[in-house]
Order: sequence, then structure tokens, then C-alpha cells
Amino acid sequence: MKSAEVSDHYVHEALFYGSTEDLVAEAAPFLGAGLAAGEDAALVCTEENSRAVAEQLDDDERIIYLSRHEAYQKAVTAVEFYRDFVRGRLERGSRRVRLVGQVDFGAHARAWDEWRRFEALCNHALTPYPLWSLCAYDTRDAAVATGEITHPFVRHGEASRVNPAYVDPAELLRMPPAQTERRPEGAPTVAICNLEDLSGLHRQLRERLVAERLESDLVDDLVLVVNELASNGVRHGVPPVTVQIWLTEHRLVCTVVDQGPGFDDPYAGYLPGGGAELPEGQFGLWLARRLCDELTLARTPEGFTVTLVVDR
Repeated sequence: MKSAEVSDHYVHEALFYGSTEDLVAEAAPFLGAGLAAGEDAALVCTEENSRAVAEQLDDDERIIYLSRHEAYQKAVTAVEFYRDFVRGRLERGSRRVRLVGQVDFGAHARAWDEWRRFEALCNHALTPYPLWSLCAYDTRDAAVATGEITHPFVRHGEASRVNPAYVDPAELLRMPPAQTERRPEGAPTVAICNLEDLSGLHRQLRERLVAERLESDLVDDLVLVVNELASNGVRHGVPPVTVQIWLTEHRLVCTVVDQGPGFDDPYAGYLPGGGAELPEGQFGLWLARRLCDELTLARTPEGFTVTLVVDR
């Protein structure tokens, strides 16, 4: 890979800091050099840190401020957010974008898994784009472990060096979540078994979910996603397909199982880095990643199993 200083493709660096002053000392010169070179400079940090970095740059009016809330919703949508942002800047004549960001990891380990996947996915999906990301990690936070393994480069003293702890994104995306949602005990609330075709699935699923008094938006999302995933099982896997849904006070857990061997694609269901088209059979997975809070693919004793979790 080209060095960060001359690359015209995606560069992904980590910045580890212990105080706001440390962050400013590294991030301000990084963005300042970009502005001096005629590049775009963007901040997507906490309000406090964005303000401190901007003040060091004399509140340069060319600095672009992005919303963390808008950017960091889910891994698949965050990648889209940055791709669309860079495309927009290129259309306005920019030749490269420098960005200092802080991922909003949230307070729970399951969310940390999602953002570990995002940081890993960036190294694959953003490769063609002239974006230079400096991702800031507070060394006092537990999420710092994610930064240590997901960034090919580390910034220190206004210089970039290769990160020896970096792990290949495909390997990281294949790792199971640290806290995978267990299938609830007992019989499923909804079970539709031995599907050889899908002629009645849409109607059956909607009727049973409505009978459970689920929110109408959730019913619509689930019917769409499960129908797409079951279609994958019939068309690309080995039927019959079984759909099971467990409802608890706080979670909805759904499995879609076919009898085939499945596939091993760590990027399945994510938009490819170079375009907006999904590979055949991955529309359902893409929808699920957008609409659900957790998605896992695994070979189990029952067959190839897609597990969805939705927080209620």
C-alpha cells in the first residue's frame, strides 16, 4: 500500500489520546496540512473535541462538521454515509478529504461488536475513495481495543507508521460477536416449517405477527426481511426452509434455516466498495443488516442458519 502522505485511495489511521489536549496536538496539524494543500477537512467528533480542534485552527470556515448521530447508526449505513459524503465532495471539485472522527460506540458490548465490524469494513468498502480518516480513540475507554486491531496505520507526533497489531478485515468480520444473543428457551412463538416454496409465507408470517400485537412498522420490516432470507434459502440454498421467531419482553429473535452448506463471505450483505449493486442473493442480508440490531450467519446442526435480533 502507498504511504499515507501520497495515497490517492483510502487511508485509515488510528490516533490514541489520553486528553483533549493530546487529541488537539495531533488532529489539528493533520487537518491544517490538508487545508493548506487545498484538501477538504471534516470533523465528526464529540462536540467538545470538535470545538477544541477547530479553535486550534482559528475556526477556519472551510472546516466541515458532520453529525455523529447521523453518521453512526449502524455499520452498513455508516459506510454508506461516508461513501456518499466523499462522492459529494468530489463532485464539488475536492481532490481528497481528510477527516477526524470518533465512532459513537455506545455503552453496551453488543454495540461494540457492531462498530468493530464497521471499522474493519471500512478497510474493504472505502478502498477506492480518496479519504484520509484519522480515527480518535481515548485510551481511557474500553473501545480502544477495537482501534488497535482495525487500523493499518497509527499516527504519532504528526507522523504515520504501520500498525503491527492490524488484523485483516475479513478475519475480523468472521469473528463471532462477543455476546451473541442466545435463542430463548422454550418453543418459538412463530414456527413455519418445511417450506419448499414461498407462496404462503408472506401471508402466514404477517397474520401470526399481527396476532402477537407487534408494532406495525416492526411487522412490515420482519415480513420483508424474512421473506427475502427465506427466498435465498430456497433459491440459493437447499430447501426446505424453516422460519422460527421467539418473542421476549426485550428482544425478538428470528432464525431462517435451509439445509444447504451455506457460504463463507465475510462481506455478505454489505454494499461492495466500488459500486451500488449487490451480488445476487444478498438483498435480504443487506435489508437485515439495516433493519435489525444483530445478524449472524452460521452452519449449525439444523442447517445454514441466519439469526436476526431486534431490540424491542
